Amino acid sequence: YIMILVSKYTAIRQQVRGHLLEVLSIYTNENKLLPFALASVWVRKSKETCKVLYISEVAFKAAKVYGISASVIASQLVSHFCDCNENFMLKAVAGLIYIEVAPNAIAGCLQSVVEQHRFLALPHSHTPTLPHSDTPSFLIQYAHARCCSLLRLARHEGLISFDQPLQIPWLDSQGKFRFNSHESQRLIATSVEIIDDLVCIDVRSPIYWHSKALNLAMALECFWRHTRIWGEVKNQPELVSAYIGLIVVTQQILRLLLEEKLNSAARLEI
Repeated sequence: YIMILVSKYTAIRQQVRGHLLEVLSIYTNENKLLPFALASVWVRKSKETCKVLYISEVAFKAAKVYGISASVIASQLVSHFCDCNENFMLKAVAGLIYIEVAPNAIAGCLQSVVEQHRFLALPHSHTPTLPHSDTPSFLIQYAHARCCSLLRLARHEGLISFDQPLQIPWLDSQGKFRFNSHESQRLIATSVEIIDDLVCIDVRSPIYWHSKALNLAMALECFWRHTRIWGEVKNQPELVSAYIGLIVVTQQILRLLLEEKLNSAARLEI
């Protein structure tokens, strides 16, 4: 299941690194410098909880190799990067390269997860005993079950159909997300971070993935508490569809983490 989900798309962190490698290659060729060690080119997600923002320190590593100021290298790399890709907004600050991802690229990542979704009917057999309600494991199970409940309701109300591939209207006519609340942006950023980790790193520790799943469950709880998902059905049906798409993404990731990383059944109801 995990390979089916993550093999169908490229994580955003992977896209950013790939474009950074291309730009670095252009820079070294133009300046007649020796090729740079690819293993040294990496990006990390910033600690901002509501932005899909990455930081690269590659200019500092290149400065040591080429004897050129890190600030100069960073500025030139940013200039090349902006010329060849409009899905990323870059700036160089004191030698660091900050890469903010445009809504179009984020929406593409989310849509690739949505397209792997399959509707889950309620189980008819005995389901495993739940962990105690005051434990973190319960919160993760509860978040997954809530996603399933919301998706069943959306299907029952005719707001979405799972009989064909879902096409979510993530962006408005100006290319911006239809939702821009702090809570929705936090849920998106948390989801993208976990997708990045699933694709880009090899961590087997259940403790690590439990922490990631709990972060996602808490982001979902915050989103649910502050969002009137069904309140705009008549006035803004596209917004409701986008909300449902975000629930689908969250459910997919929680299920994957529970079943593949935490060795636990993903409950469909509680």
